[in-house]
Amino acid sequence: MKTTLAIHGGPKTRPTAFPSRKRHGERDKQLLNEVIDSDVIFYWLGSKVFEFQRSFAKLYGRKHALACSSGTAAVHIALGALALPAGSEVITSSITDMGSLTGVLYQGLVPVFADVDPGTLNMSAESVRSRITPRTSAILVVHHAGLAADMDEMLALGREFSIPVIEDCAQAYLCGYKGRLAGTMSEIATFSLNHFKHIECGSGGIVATSDDRIRYRASLFLDKCYQREEGIRDPFFLAPNYQITELQGAVALAQLEKLEAIINSRNALGTRLSNRLAGVPGIIPQTVPSGCRHTYFLYLFRLDLKRLECSAREFSQALQAEGIPNADHLITGGRPVYLYDIFQNRSAFPGTEYPFSPDRYYRRGDCPAAEKAFEEWITMNIYENYSEADIDDIAAAVAKVAEWYSNRAAVTVPAGSAASSVEGQV
Repeated sequence: MKTTLAIHGGPKTRPTAFPSRKRHGERDKQLLNEVIDSDVIFYWLGSKVFEFQRSFAKLYGRKHALACSSGTAAVHIALGALALPAGSEVITSSITDMGSLTGVLYQGLVPVFADVDPGTLNMSAESVRSRITPRTSAILVVHHAGLAADMDEMLALGREFSIPVIEDCAQAYLCGYKGRLAGTMSEIATFSLNHFKHIECGSGGIVATSDDRIRYRASLFLDKCYQREEGIRDPFFLAPNYQITELQGAVALAQLEKLEAIINSRNALGTRLSNRLAGVPGIIPQTVPSGCRHTYFLYLFRLDLKRLECSAREFSQALQAEGIPNADHLITGGRPVYLYDIFQNRSAFPGTEYPFSPDRYYRRGDCPAAEKAFEEWITMNIYENYSEADIDDIAAAVAKVAEWYSNRAAVTVPAGSAASSVEGQV
Protein backbone atom coordinates (compact mmCIF):
# COMPACT_ATOMS: atom_id res chain seq x y z
CA MET A 1 0.00 0.00 0.00
CA LYS A 2 1.27 3.46 -0.86
CA THR A 3 2.12 5.78 2.03
CA THR A 4 0.23 9.07 1.84
CA LEU A 5 2.50 11.90 0.78
CA ALA A 6 3.17 14.75 3.18
CA ILE A 7 1.85 17.17 0.58
CA HIS A 8 -1.50 15.35 0.93
CA GLY A 9 -1.44 15.34 4.74
CA GLY A 10 0.68 12.27 5.42
CA PRO A 11 3.74 12.13 7.70
CA LYS A 12 6.97 13.78 6.56
CA THR A 13 9.84 11.47 5.75
CA ARG A 14 12.23 14.05 7.16
CA PRO A 15 10.55 16.10 9.92
CA THR A 16 13.76 17.88 11.00
CA ALA A 17 16.05 20.25 9.11
CA PHE A 18 19.30 19.03 7.59
CA PRO A 19 22.46 20.16 9.41
CA SER A 20 23.62 23.66 8.54
CA ARG A 21 26.89 23.96 6.71
CA LYS A 22 29.67 25.49 8.83
CA ARG A 23 32.14 26.87 6.32
CA HIS A 24 34.63 28.88 8.34
CA GLY A 25 36.49 28.48 11.61
CA GLU A 26 39.58 29.29 13.61
CA ARG A 27 42.02 28.78 10.74
CA ASP A 28 40.17 31.38 8.64
CA LYS A 29 40.24 33.80 11.57
CA GLN A 30 43.94 33.21 12.13
CA LEU A 31 44.88 33.99 8.55
CA LEU A 32 42.55 36.99 8.40
CA ASN A 33 44.13 38.34 11.58
CA GLU A 34 47.56 37.95 10.02
CA VAL A 35 46.42 40.08 7.08
CA ILE A 36 44.99 42.77 9.36
CA ASP A 37 48.11 42.78 11.50
CA SER A 38 50.25 43.20 8.38
CA ASP A 39 48.23 46.30 7.42
CA VAL A 40 48.47 45.18 3.77
CA ILE A 41 45.30 44.17 1.92
CA PHE A 42 46.44 44.85 -1.66
CA TYR A 43 47.38 41.52 -3.22
CA TRP A 44 50.59 42.61 -4.95
CA LEU A 45 52.17 43.81 -1.73
CA GLY A 46 50.95 40.95 0.45
CA SER A 47 51.66 37.25 0.88
CA LYS A 48 48.37 35.35 1.26
CA VAL A 49 47.23 35.52 -2.37
CA PHE A 50 50.65 34.38 -3.58
CA GLU A 51 50.72 31.58 -1.02
CA PHE A 52 47.26 30.44 -2.10
CA GLN A 53 48.33 30.46 -5.74
CA ARG A 54 51.39 28.32 -5.02
CA SER A 55 49.37 25.85 -2.95
CA PHE A 56 46.64 25.54 -5.56
CA ALA A 57 49.11 25.01 -8.39
CA LYS A 58 50.88 22.31 -6.37
CA LEU A 59 47.62 20.52 -5.56
CA TYR A 60 46.72 20.39 -9.25
CA GLY A 61 50.19 19.71 -10.57
CA ARG A 62 50.04 22.90 -12.61
CA LYS A 63 52.97 25.25 -13.01
CA HIS A 64 50.89 28.38 -12.41
CA ALA A 65 47.70 29.45 -10.68
CA LEU A 66 46.38 33.02 -10.62
CA ALA A 67 43.69 34.14 -8.19
CA CYS A 68 41.14 36.71 -9.30
CA SER A 69 37.87 38.32 -8.21
CA SER A 70 35.35 35.68 -9.40
CA GLY A 71 34.83 32.55 -11.46
CA THR A 72 33.26 34.76 -14.12
CA ALA A 73 36.44 36.83 -14.16
CA ALA A 74 38.52 33.65 -14.41
CA VAL A 75 36.75 32.59 -17.61
CA HIS A 76 37.15 36.10 -19.03
CA ILE A 77 40.85 36.08 -18.16
CA ALA A 78 41.30 32.70 -19.87
CA LEU A 79 39.70 33.98 -23.03
CA GLY A 80 41.78 37.16 -22.90
CA ALA A 81 44.98 35.24 -22.28
CA LEU A 82 44.39 33.19 -25.42
CA ALA A 83 43.91 36.40 -27.44
CA LEU A 84 41.02 35.00 -29.44
CA PRO A 85 40.04 37.19 -32.40
CA ALA A 86 36.93 39.33 -31.93
CA GLY A 87 33.98 38.02 -33.94
CA SER A 88 35.13 34.42 -33.73
CA GLU A 89 33.01 31.72 -32.07
CA VAL A 90 33.38 29.86 -28.80
CA ILE A 91 31.49 26.59 -28.40
CA THR A 92 30.24 25.83 -24.90
CA SER A 93 27.47 24.04 -23.03
CA SER A 94 23.78 24.85 -23.30
CA ILE A 95 23.44 24.05 -19.59
CA THR A 96 25.76 26.28 -17.60
CA ASP A 97 25.86 29.47 -15.56
CA MET A 98 25.96 32.94 -17.12
CA GLY A 99 29.44 33.20 -15.61
CA SER A 100 30.68 30.95 -18.40
CA LEU A 101 29.35 33.38 -20.99
CA THR A 102 29.90 36.91 -19.73
CA GLY A 103 33.56 37.00 -20.71
CA VAL A 104 32.77 35.50 -24.11
CA LEU A 105 30.52 38.45 -24.91
CA TYR A 106 32.80 41.08 -23.37
CA GLN A 107 35.64 39.88 -25.58
CA GLY A 108 33.49 40.37 -28.67
CA LEU A 109 33.21 36.62 -29.15
CA VAL A 110 30.10 34.78 -30.29
CA PRO A 111 28.84 31.92 -28.09
CA VAL A 112 27.70 28.75 -29.85
CA PHE A 113 25.85 26.22 -27.72
CA ALA A 114 26.38 22.48 -27.82
CA ASP A 115 23.73 20.02 -26.74
CA VAL A 116 24.28 17.74 -23.76
CA ASP A 117 24.54 14.03 -23.22
CA PRO A 118 21.12 12.97 -21.89
CA GLY A 119 22.64 10.73 -19.20
CA THR A 120 25.32 13.06 -17.79
CA LEU A 121 24.09 16.54 -18.82
CA ASN A 122 27.66 17.37 -19.82
CA MET A 123 28.19 18.87 -23.25
CA SER A 124 28.25 16.26 -25.98
CA ALA A 125 31.40 15.91 -28.09
CA GLU A 126 29.25 14.84 -31.02
CA SER A 127 27.24 18.05 -30.72
CA VAL A 128 30.43 20.12 -30.39
CA ARG A 129 31.77 18.61 -33.61
CA SER A 130 28.58 19.53 -35.45
CA ARG A 131 29.00 23.17 -34.34
CA ILE A 132 32.60 23.64 -35.45
CA THR A 133 33.03 26.06 -38.37
CA PRO A 134 35.95 28.07 -39.80
CA ARG A 135 34.91 30.80 -37.32
CA THR A 136 35.41 28.57 -34.25
CA SER A 137 38.30 29.83 -32.10
CA ALA A 138 37.88 27.80 -28.87
CA ILE A 139 35.92 25.11 -27.05
CA LEU A 140 34.92 26.05 -23.50
CA VAL A 141 34.21 22.75 -21.76
CA VAL A 142 31.97 23.02 -18.69
CA HIS A 143 32.31 20.18 -16.18
CA HIS A 144 28.73 20.26 -14.94
CA ALA A 145 27.68 19.64 -11.33
CA GLY A 146 30.94 17.95 -10.31
CA LEU A 147 31.17 15.44 -13.16
CA ALA A 148 33.85 15.63 -15.85
CA ALA A 149 32.88 15.99 -19.49
CA ASP A 150 34.29 13.60 -22.09
CA MET A 151 37.73 15.20 -22.27
CA ASP A 152 39.33 12.59 -24.51
CA GLU A 153 36.91 13.52 -27.25
CA MET A 154 37.05 17.26 -26.52
CA LEU A 155 40.84 17.33 -26.64
CA ALA A 156 40.80 15.23 -29.82
CA LEU A 157 38.53 17.84 -31.43
CA GLY A 158 40.88 20.59 -30.32
CA ARG A 159 43.83 18.82 -31.92
CA GLU A 160 41.94 17.95 -35.09
CA PHE A 161 40.81 21.51 -35.72
CA SER A 162 43.78 23.29 -34.10
CA ILE A 163 41.63 25.18 -31.59
CA PRO A 164 42.32 25.62 -27.88
CA VAL A 165 40.24 23.90 -25.21
CA ILE A 166 39.41 25.72 -21.96
CA GLU A 167 38.08 23.85 -18.92
CA ASP A 168 35.47 25.57 -16.76
CA CYS A 169 35.81 23.79 -13.41
CA ALA A 170 33.66 26.14 -11.33
CA GLN A 171 31.59 23.15 -10.17
CA ALA A 172 34.26 20.49 -10.42
CA TYR A 173 36.99 20.72 -7.78
CA LEU A 174 39.13 17.54 -7.68
CA CYS A 175 36.80 15.92 -10.18
CA GLY A 176 38.42 12.80 -11.63
CA TYR A 177 38.59 11.69 -15.25
CA LYS A 178 40.46 8.49 -16.13
CA GLY A 179 43.21 9.09 -13.60
CA ARG A 180 43.46 12.83 -14.26
CA LEU A 181 41.88 15.84 -12.62
CA ALA A 182 39.45 18.10 -14.41
CA GLY A 183 41.37 21.32 -14.85
CA THR A 184 44.68 19.66 -15.74
CA MET A 185 44.01 18.41 -19.25
CA SER A 186 43.78 21.62 -21.29
CA GLU A 187 46.00 24.64 -21.90
CA ILE A 188 44.10 26.69 -19.35
CA ALA A 189 41.40 26.02 -16.77
CA THR A 190 39.22 28.16 -14.52
CA PHE A 191 37.67 27.71 -11.08
CA SER A 192 35.24 29.62 -8.87
CA LEU A 193 35.48 30.59 -5.20
CA ASN A 194 31.89 31.80 -5.10
CA HIS A 195 29.91 31.30 -1.87
CA PHE A 196 28.07 28.26 -3.24
CA LYS A 197 31.08 26.27 -4.47
CA HIS A 198 32.96 23.41 -2.80
CA ILE A 199 35.28 25.99 -1.24
CA GLU A 200 34.77 29.75 -1.20
CA CYS A 201 36.02 33.14 -0.11
CA GLY A 202 32.77 35.04 -0.71
CA SER A 203 33.68 35.69 -4.33
CA GLY A 204 36.83 34.72 -6.13
CA GLY A 205 38.26 32.71 -8.99
CA ILE A 206 41.36 30.88 -10.16
CA VAL A 207 43.07 30.48 -13.53
CA ALA A 208 45.43 27.51 -13.85
CA THR A 209 47.93 26.74 -16.60
CA SER A 210 51.38 25.28 -17.16
CA ASP A 211 52.11 27.51 -20.15
CA ASP A 212 54.44 30.39 -19.25
CA ARG A 213 53.21 32.60 -22.08
CA ILE A 214 49.55 32.10 -21.19
CA ARG A 215 50.33 32.70 -17.51
CA TYR A 216 52.03 36.00 -18.28
CA ARG A 217 49.25 37.32 -20.48
CA ALA A 218 46.65 36.18 -17.92
CA SER A 219 48.50 38.07 -15.18
CA LEU A 220 48.28 41.23 -17.28
CA PHE A 221 44.65 40.68 -18.23
CA LEU A 222 43.49 40.45 -14.61
CA ASP A 223 45.26 43.70 -13.67
CA LYS A 224 44.62 46.42 -16.30
CA CYS A 225 47.58 45.24 -18.39
CA TYR A 226 49.97 46.69 -15.84
CA GLN A 227 53.31 44.92 -16.05
CA ARG A 228 53.85 44.83 -12.30
CA GLU A 229 56.63 42.25 -12.54
CA GLU A 230 58.69 44.71 -14.62
CA GLY A 231 57.45 47.83 -12.89
CA ILE A 232 55.95 49.14 -16.15
CA ARG A 233 52.61 50.96 -16.29
CA ASP A 234 52.01 51.28 -20.03
CA PRO A 235 49.06 49.03 -21.10
CA PHE A 236 49.32 47.65 -24.62
CA PHE A 237 45.90 45.92 -24.77
CA LEU A 238 42.55 46.46 -23.11
CA ALA A 239 42.22 44.59 -19.82
CA PRO A 240 39.83 44.83 -16.86
CA ASN A 241 40.64 44.97 -13.15
CA TYR A 242 39.97 41.55 -11.64
CA GLN A 243 42.25 41.82 -8.61
CA ILE A 244 41.57 39.74 -5.52
CA THR A 245 42.37 41.07 -2.04
CA GLU A 246 44.57 39.65 0.69
CA LEU A 247 41.47 39.12 2.82
CA GLN A 248 39.96 36.86 0.18
CA GLY A 249 43.31 35.15 -0.31
CA ALA A 250 43.52 34.36 3.40
CA VAL A 251 40.08 32.76 3.48
CA ALA A 252 40.74 30.87 0.22
CA LEU A 253 43.97 29.51 1.68
CA ALA A 254 42.18 28.24 4.79
CA GLN A 255 39.46 26.68 2.63
CA LEU A 256 41.97 24.98 0.35
CA GLU A 257 43.36 23.08 3.32
CA LYS A 258 39.94 21.40 3.74
CA LEU A 259 39.24 20.72 0.08
CA GLU A 260 40.28 17.07 -0.12
CA ALA A 261 38.23 16.15 2.93
CA ILE A 262 35.21 17.96 1.49
CA ILE A 263 35.51 16.15 -1.82
CA ASN A 264 36.02 12.73 -0.25
CA SER A 265 32.90 13.18 1.87
CA ARG A 266 30.73 14.40 -1.00
CA ASN A 267 31.85 11.60 -3.28
CA ALA A 268 31.04 8.99 -0.63
CA LEU A 269 27.64 10.51 0.16
CA GLY A 270 26.67 10.98 -3.48
CA THR A 271 27.69 7.44 -4.32
CA ARG A 272 25.66 6.14 -1.37
CA LEU A 273 22.58 8.04 -2.54
CA SER A 274 22.89 6.72 -6.09
CA ASN A 275 23.19 3.19 -4.75
CA ARG A 276 20.07 3.69 -2.62
CA LEU A 277 18.11 5.05 -5.59
CA ALA A 278 19.20 2.34 -8.01
CA GLY A 279 16.16 0.24 -8.81
CA VAL A 280 13.59 2.76 -7.53
CA PRO A 281 10.92 2.74 -10.26
CA GLY A 282 10.94 5.93 -12.30
CA ILE A 283 14.19 7.26 -10.82
CA ILE A 284 17.39 7.38 -12.89
CA PRO A 285 20.51 8.76 -11.16
CA GLN A 286 22.95 10.76 -13.24
CA THR A 287 25.28 8.53 -15.24
CA VAL A 288 28.85 8.45 -13.92
CA PRO A 289 31.05 7.10 -16.75
CA SER A 290 33.70 4.51 -15.99
CA GLY A 291 36.91 6.07 -14.74
CA CYS A 292 35.21 9.25 -13.51
CA ARG A 293 35.01 10.51 -9.94
CA HIS A 294 31.96 12.65 -9.24
CA THR A 295 32.43 15.38 -6.63
CA TYR A 296 28.73 16.29 -6.34
CA PHE A 297 28.56 20.04 -6.48
CA LEU A 298 24.95 19.12 -7.18
CA TYR A 299 23.16 15.79 -6.96
CA LEU A 300 20.98 15.15 -10.01
CA PHE A 301 18.51 12.46 -10.97
CA ARG A 302 16.15 12.05 -13.89
CA LEU A 303 12.48 11.13 -13.73
CA ASP A 304 11.18 8.49 -16.10
CA LEU A 305 7.88 10.23 -16.78
CA LYS A 306 6.57 7.17 -18.61
CA ARG A 307 6.55 5.41 -15.24
CA LEU A 308 5.46 8.36 -13.09
CA GLU A 309 2.07 10.05 -13.33
CA CYS A 310 3.36 13.53 -12.53
CA SER A 311 5.44 16.36 -13.87
CA ALA A 312 8.90 17.23 -12.58
CA ARG A 313 7.37 20.24 -10.84
CA GLU A 314 4.80 18.06 -9.06
CA PHE A 315 7.48 15.57 -8.05
CA SER A 316 9.70 18.39 -6.76
CA GLN A 317 6.90 19.93 -4.70
CA ALA A 318 5.99 16.57 -3.19
CA LEU A 319 9.63 15.88 -2.33
CA GLN A 320 9.94 19.34 -0.77
CA ALA A 321 6.92 18.60 1.41
CA GLU A 322 8.67 15.44 2.61
CA GLY A 323 11.37 17.70 4.06
CA ILE A 324 13.91 17.34 1.22
CA PRO A 325 15.09 20.64 -0.32
CA ASN A 326 15.34 20.34 -4.10
CA ALA A 327 14.57 22.09 -7.38
CA ASP A 328 13.12 21.05 -10.72
CA HIS A 329 14.87 23.71 -12.80
CA LEU A 330 18.54 22.73 -12.55
CA ILE A 331 20.70 25.86 -12.17
CA THR A 332 19.83 28.00 -15.15
CA GLY A 333 16.37 29.40 -14.48
CA GLY A 334 14.32 26.61 -16.00
CA ARG A 335 15.75 26.74 -19.53
CA PRO A 336 18.98 26.31 -21.48
CA VAL A 337 21.01 29.51 -21.41
CA TYR A 338 20.52 30.28 -25.10
CA LEU A 339 16.85 30.93 -24.33
CA TYR A 340 17.78 33.80 -21.99
CA ASP A 341 16.59 37.19 -23.19
CA ILE A 342 20.16 38.36 -23.80
CA PHE A 343 20.53 35.75 -26.55
CA GLN A 344 16.96 35.76 -27.82
CA ASN A 345 17.08 39.56 -28.23
CA ARG A 346 20.78 39.72 -29.15
CA SER A 347 21.04 42.47 -26.54
CA ALA A 348 24.47 42.10 -24.92
CA PHE A 349 25.23 45.76 -25.54
CA PRO A 350 22.26 48.19 -25.65
CA GLY A 351 21.59 49.78 -29.00
CA THR A 352 23.54 47.23 -31.01
CA GLU A 353 23.49 43.54 -31.84
CA TYR A 354 27.25 43.30 -31.27
CA PRO A 355 28.96 40.84 -31.04
CA PHE A 356 26.42 38.47 -32.58
CA SER A 357 27.01 37.43 -36.18
CA PRO A 358 24.33 38.43 -38.70
CA ASP A 359 23.46 34.77 -39.21
CA ARG A 360 23.73 33.67 -35.56
CA TYR A 361 20.35 33.27 -33.91
CA TYR A 362 19.33 31.10 -30.97
CA ARG A 363 16.10 29.18 -31.29
CA ARG A 364 14.05 26.76 -29.27
CA GLY A 365 14.91 23.30 -30.54
CA ASP A 366 18.63 24.05 -31.01
CA CYS A 367 19.58 21.61 -28.23
CA PRO A 368 16.77 19.06 -27.79
CA ALA A 369 18.42 17.03 -25.02
CA ALA A 370 19.12 20.15 -22.96
CA GLU A 371 15.57 21.42 -23.38
CA LYS A 372 14.12 18.06 -22.43
CA ALA A 373 16.27 17.96 -19.29
CA PHE A 374 14.29 20.81 -17.77
CA GLU A 375 11.18 18.67 -17.95
CA GLU A 376 12.70 15.58 -16.35
CA TRP A 377 15.52 16.31 -13.89
CA ILE A 378 15.54 17.03 -10.16
CA THR A 379 18.45 18.86 -8.52
CA MET A 380 19.49 18.92 -4.87
CA ASN A 381 22.44 19.72 -2.65
CA ILE A 382 24.25 17.15 -0.56
CA TYR A 383 26.83 18.77 1.67
CA GLU A 384 29.98 17.29 3.09
CA ASN A 385 28.71 17.48 6.69
CA TYR A 386 25.66 15.30 5.99
CA SER A 387 25.58 11.91 7.68
CA GLU A 388 24.77 8.57 6.09
CA ALA A 389 21.43 8.74 7.93
CA ASP A 390 20.71 12.06 6.19
CA ILE A 391 21.38 10.45 2.83
CA ASP A 392 19.16 7.50 3.70
CA ASP A 393 16.33 9.92 4.56
CA ILE A 394 16.71 11.56 1.15
CA ALA A 395 16.61 8.17 -0.56
CA ALA A 396 13.55 7.11 1.44
CA ALA A 397 11.70 10.30 0.54
CA VAL A 398 12.51 9.99 -3.17
CA ALA A 399 11.34 6.36 -3.13
CA LYS A 400 8.15 7.31 -1.28
CA VAL A 401 7.24 10.01 -3.82
CA ALA A 402 8.17 7.78 -6.74
CA GLU A 403 5.99 4.97 -5.38
CA TRP A 404 3.05 7.33 -4.95
CA TYR A 405 3.25 8.54 -8.54
CA SER A 406 4.15 5.14 -9.97
CA ASN A 407 2.04 4.45 -13.04
CA ARG A 408 0.02 1.25 -12.72
CA ALA A 409 -1.88 1.22 -15.98
CA ALA A 410 -4.68 -1.14 -16.88
CA VAL A 411 -3.60 -3.84 -19.32
CA THR A 412 -6.33 -5.02 -21.68
CA VAL A 413 -7.17 -8.75 -21.52
CA PRO A 414 -8.48 -10.53 -24.64
CA ALA A 415 -12.27 -10.99 -24.90
CA GLY A 416 -13.53 -14.07 -23.11
CA SER A 417 -11.02 -13.85 -20.30
CA ALA A 418 -12.15 -13.98 -16.70
CA ALA A 419 -11.50 -10.26 -16.30
CA SER A 420 -11.43 -7.37 -18.71
CA SER A 421 -8.20 -5.92 -17.22
CA VAL A 422 -5.51 -6.49 -14.66
CA GLU A 423 -3.21 -4.07 -12.91
CA GLY A 424 0.33 -4.29 -14.21
CA GLN A 425 3.51 -2.36 -13.47
CA VAL A 426 4.54 -0.30 -16.48
